[in-house]
Amino acid sequence: MLSLSIILLLICIGLITYYFLQLRQHYQYFSRLHIPTPPFHFFFGHLKTLWSSTSFPRQFETWTKEYGKIYGVYQGTVPTFVVSDPNFLQEVFVKQFAAFSGRTNFFASAKIQNVFTSSDATWRRHRHVINPTFSAAKLKLMSPLINGCITNVMEKLVDHVTSDSEFNIYTYYKRMTMDVICRCAFGLDTDVQSNPNNMYFKKVEELFGARIRSSIFFKLLQVVPQVRTTIVKIFDSINNVRAFINIRILPSVSKKQLHERPDMWLHNRLHSVIEQRQQTPTSRVDLLQLMLQVITTEQINDVVQDGSKTNYRLTREEIVSNIFIFMLAGYETTSTTLAFATYELARHPEVHRKLQAEIDQLPLATDDMSDDDMKKYPDYDIVAQMPYMDLFVSEVLRMYPIANQAIQRRASEDTIVQGIKIEKGTLVYADVYSIHYDQELWGPEDPKIFFPERHETKRHPMAYLPFGAGPRHCIGMRFALIEMKILLVRLLREYSILPGEHLHNKLNIHEQPALAPEAVWVKLVKRSV
Repeated sequence: MLSLSIILLLICIGLITYYFLQLRQHYQYFSRLHIPTPPFHFFFGHLKTLWSSTSFPRQFETWTKEYGKIYGVYQGTVPTFVVSDPNFLQEVFVKQFAAFSGRTNFFASAKIQNVFTSSDATWRRHRHVINPTFSAAKLKLMSPLINGCITNVMEKLVDHVTSDSEFNIYTYYKRMTMDVICRCAFGLDTDVQSNPNNMYFKKVEELFGARIRSSIFFKLLQVVPQVRTTIVKIFDSINNVRAFINIRILPSVSKKQLHERPDMWLHNRLHSVIEQRQQTPTSRVDLLQLMLQVITTEQINDVVQDGSKTNYRLTREEIVSNIFIFMLAGYETTSTTLAFATYELARHPEVHRKLQAEIDQLPLATDDMSDDDMKKYPDYDIVAQMPYMDLFVSEVLRMYPIANQAIQRRASEDTIVQGIKIEKGTLVYADVYSIHYDQELWGPEDPKIFFPERHETKRHPMAYLPFGAGPRHCIGMRFALIEMKILLVRLLREYSILPGEHLHNKLNIHEQPALAPEAVWVKLVKRSV
């Protein structure tokens, strides 16, 4: 019995020793490649430093100043290149896309499988189905729907103009963008602008308000990626049980509800969106309809190489997951960009005047001038041909890149980039801040100064990355730009934006996980034009 205990002890010691030797091997990855790396902790890598920072991207920017345009960090044991060399990034995001078609996915599970989180053949299948939603023809059809939501927000702003009071305009942008994405993509009339207590809206806000990266759950997934799938499945199962109790049992016996993570709450409730559409056929050709046209109950095997269109199917769970990710992206990124755009307009009256001058030249009818040949509201065709508006929005997105942490790729195979061997599973993060504020890429004007005209000069194709780059750039980019431009045209055509007393001290920019201000306090003044 004693000898058996000794043998088991020796086996445990051997396994532990082997594990630590493997860790040591992992932590020699960058030194073998002669790539600089900041000091790190055994087992955690650079995660302790990143967790204690207010922003991952800002910490990367700080390290870039010390270690150069290509250096390495360890997220737990996962080697990660942090790159601000545009030529290196062009290799990764464009020229060698086949070897870098995926991202890291911390919440990998059957429930979270969509066009954003998937990789390789699965991503191509999702992208093929969803791409037609954002064609020019479809965007033109969406213009009246977008304008309808903007009309609602314009009506809500009147009280602030009449009372001559400053207010937080960001609140109105968030409600409007939620209405727009739900109406245009899923045919849902959420009317969040009149009902801010809408549960979908509240759960989306809760999700973005949660400090996910500081949670023990998230940290565990980063430190021990080998058991990530198992841990996520356990958490999913627990949340599924809670959802079943909340939906099927508690409503008949109590008003109380068990706590569900906001992301899982949304996933478990979005099935009703699909059921509602299937029960009420429509001629609308929106994102939801395109996905439902290819819904299947059969298991999909993306490993099998089948390029035929019959293989481009989506399961019910994949459709729900895509509704979820578009609801989040369509709400947060667009509203936040509009908030920063308004902030810069309040700070720069000369830019404000130039933009209004361009808007005043648009062929739009006014209340006191009726012309059958002129449109009452701006649409796709009108806002797509506004050169100064393009410069302005581009500068906003250069200075405030919203989704920094999504601009990354994972190697799906061993490859070589600019003479550097990159092993399968290695991550490549674009240090977007360092790129967007690089004097060599964005001079001669100081990149820290808001100057829209800098975009008249042709730059390196990888100098501008708010929407990513290559085949996997943001699929909803054109939709977001059209929505923002239509709102800005209508707002600035009717009002001038003045800085509120609390514009600066209540801005409070944070980055958990997306870049966003706390509030944008302004005053609107009715124009006399």
